[in-house]
Amino acid sequence: MRQIITDHKIAFTLLTLTAVFALTAGVGTLPVAAQDDAAFSGSFSIGFRSVDVGGSENKYREDFNIEDGPRLFNLNLEYLPGGESQFVDRFDLDINNLGGDAFETIHLGARKFGQFNFTYDRRKSNYFYNDTILPHDLADVRLSSGGDFHTFNFDRVRDSAQLDIDISPAAKVYFGFDRFTKEGESTTTLDIQRDEFELDKPINESLNDYRAGFQYAWDKVTLVLEEQFREYDNAYEIFLPGFSLGENATNAATLDFFFLDQPYNLDSNSHIARIVAKPNKRFTVRAMANLQDMELDIEADERQQGTTFRGDPFASSASGEGRIDRDVEIFEVDLSYQINARFAVIGGLWQRSLDQQGEFAFDGTDNLGAWDVETSGGEAGLQCQLTNEWLVTGGVRFESRDVRHDAAEDEPLELDDTETTDQDGFFFNVGWHPAKGIRLSLDYEDFSYDDPFTLASPTDRQRIRLSAKAKLGNGFWINGSYLDQQYENNNSGWDADHSQLALRLGYGEGKLNASVGYSFVDIDRRIAQLTNIGLFPIAYQADADFIDGRLRYKANGRVTFGGDFRLYDNAGSFALDRSDVRAFVELTLKERYLLNLAYRTIDYDEDRFNFDDYDADIVELGIGYRW
Repeated sequence: MRQIITDHKIAFTLLTLTAVFALTAGVGTLPVAAQDDAAFSGSFSIGFRSVDVGGSENKYREDFNIEDGPRLFNLNLEYLPGGESQFVDRFDLDINNLGGDAFETIHLGARKFGQFNFTYDRRKSNYFYNDTILPHDLADVRLSSGGDFHTFNFDRVRDSAQLDIDISPAAKVYFGFDRFTKEGESTTTLDIQRDEFELDKPINESLNDYRAGFQYAWDKVTLVLEEQFREYDNAYEIFLPGFSLGENATNAATLDFFFLDQPYNLDSNSHIARIVAKPNKRFTVRAMANLQDMELDIEADERQQGTTFRGDPFASSASGEGRIDRDVEIFEVDLSYQINARFAVIGGLWQRSLDQQGEFAFDGTDNLGAWDVETSGGEAGLQCQLTNEWLVTGGVRFESRDVRHDAAEDEPLELDDTETTDQDGFFFNVGWHPAKGIRLSLDYEDFSYDDPFTLASPTDRQRIRLSAKAKLGNGFWINGSYLDQQYENNNSGWDADHSQLALRLGYGEGKLNASVGYSFVDIDRRIAQLTNIGLFPIAYQADADFIDGRLRYKANGRVTFGGDFRLYDNAGSFALDRSDVRAFVELTLKERYLLNLAYRTIDYDEDRFNFDDYDADIVELGIGYRW
């Protein structure tokens, strides 16, 4: 697949290049005195990207979704007025990958020291998923070998803003806002009349978070009071775009139309108080209280018509509405006491509760549900500085959760007897700092759960993590880590193991900066599912290896070149290979003009059906200016 760039995009690119270079040519010829006094600094790069994809376009979009066309690769501005500024002491703007990339970012900041600090961030990304195991004419609906009929293609946008205002050296107020939206298309499936039908499911969700807080710091106590308000809206709907025979050709089930409108919205409030107190140099107390209340309202309207699996006509229509009320209380306290220069006692307590009542009346039936969950726990430990090089921390943790719930149709609710899940275990950490620039650590956790609430929850969990960082001298450094996690449920025979190793060696000094890394991930999932015909084993495994490296060499004041590569191999249940190699060169032309040229090649191969194989070649040309 080769994407064709339309004439208006080319015209847009030429006009943008002309306008920007006309502007920067003027900037580059400012008088010397004006340049010396200039408070602005920054750079930008605009250009064009060409993408050529062969093979499965859908799989390429799942993994990378990089498109061709004109781009603003980056724009970085910084304003430092210097001296006595009446408005701001610092202003900065950063924009990356604007113009249709899968990931775009914008950052804006303004600060007046001692008075205010304002930041705004915007992150936009596209999510695409359309997996096909076999072509449609070779697929078998009974074996589910036709792939996943759940497809997605939507944009995610998150806007975040924060304003901190210093009232005095001890007091501060702050205001924050976060907005997250998802808009696009997707498909889903429903089992109707012993057949499976693929339906359209537009995505239109929005989440707004507002917060305001006050912080005051005395000599030994800091108090934070915060109010949060959240509103979530989901215009949930599912519909059949046209008549459908379904996926099962062996029965007579068909659908003429199907509509389900089920919008719902959620409003919640949180009242938060935090305290950090240091009565003396040895004792520290951190406490938090969070009280939340939530209300969710939902409506539903469903209409369908078609033919049953026996060939008889059918039609149905139903509607309803519902409401859920939830109250949450969270209380936490953390303590630490320094006994002497070598020993410290640490600990914490927490208490959490959830009370939820819900009702949904649909098609003449009143469905009721209620939950009452109480969780309490604590931990205690000892921290020991054995020597200047060795630090050891260990302790125990315990938690108990009591659950009462009930669900009924057209009957009063009666909460069941309490179901209790207990957790207990221990943890320890060993840190070793033998010399400057060398750090090693070991973390271990071992916990058991008595009577977990679900069969997919663990009865035992172990986790061990090793990490090391070392500066070897002469510009060389090395980092490494190893993680092993084991989860199991003895009641159901469910096991989930995960181990991961990562090593990286690097060099950075003078003109050369380079690194190379290796990692592997080993995942095992196993369970013997009990069915009406006996035990049905379910197992999958991933054995993946990653090798990557990057190089950047500044040959002189005008030429910089380098590249990076990523090699991925999975020999487990989902066997595949993927290589990703990129090379670039950056040139500084007359005055401060920049020229960037990069080439990237990607090759994806599946070991089994090869239906989703693809390769891609990406060329980028950027022209910029630095001042």
